[in-house]
Amino acid sequence: MSLEMAMSRMSGESIHVAVYYEALCSDSVYFITRQLYPNYQLFKDHMTVEFIPYGKAIVSGTFTTLFDTTNKLYVFLSYIFNNFDIDTLQHTFDNTTGKYTFSCQHGKEECKGNKFQACGLAQIANEEERLDFVTCVMSASNPANIFYLENCAKKSTLDFSAMTKCAISSEGDKLLASYGDKTWNLEPNLSYVPTVVFNHSVEINFSDMNKSLVDFKSVMCSKIEQNHPDVCKSRSFMSRIKQFFSQQF
Repeated sequence: MSLEMAMSRMSGESIHVAVYYEALCSDSVYFITRQLYPNYQLFKDHMTVEFIPYGKAIVSGTFTTLFDTTNKLYVFLSYIFNNFDIDTLQHTFDNTTGKYTFSCQHGKEECKGNKFQACGLAQIANEEERLDFVTCVMSASNPANIFYLENCAKKSTLDFSAMTKCAISSEGDKLLASYGDKTWNLEPNLSYVPTVVFNHSVEINFSDMNKSLVDFKSVMCSKIEQNHPDVCKSRSFMSRIKQFFSQQF
């Protein structure tokens, strides 16, 4: 860790960036490979990144155990008022089978890809190595393909056999389910992938999120209050004036 990074994080300036994404989502691919990764080197002294590979996945088993959970009243009222939406339900563990069964927006292949990434991330302690691994996978023509997953694991010095063992076991299920819990704690419920949230908030700021997807650099510059990196100092005079007035009103 550089001295600037240490000072930035000690001063409380570090911006936490949480990326909620899916393995086979083209918009997730674009944001990670075209916005997040290219700008990370410019802001790594001022930011931390957290990856949540889950997206709009849901977990079956909910219906078999639902009426044994605290969701009972919610489901009943939602049904009565014709507002029942499976995507708004948090998953539950199926005590009958002892397993989770995931259903992902882009099918079983995406569930597999999400789970492999979850298991890979669990092996990596270093933030920059995590970013390199995720970017490598998401840059592949098929981010859920075993060949590309293994190739990116080797580049990141990951133990691919351990990652595979995790992905096909209850360990991988639990990791992915934990990302599901985190995803469905967002307010309002996640409706777009990728979703980008700052500073450990559970509330989605749609203005920040939408701009981040196309101009992550400017959003980061607007959030750093002290010790601005050079990339922010070099912004045009007009862009700084625009930012100033947008913060006043």
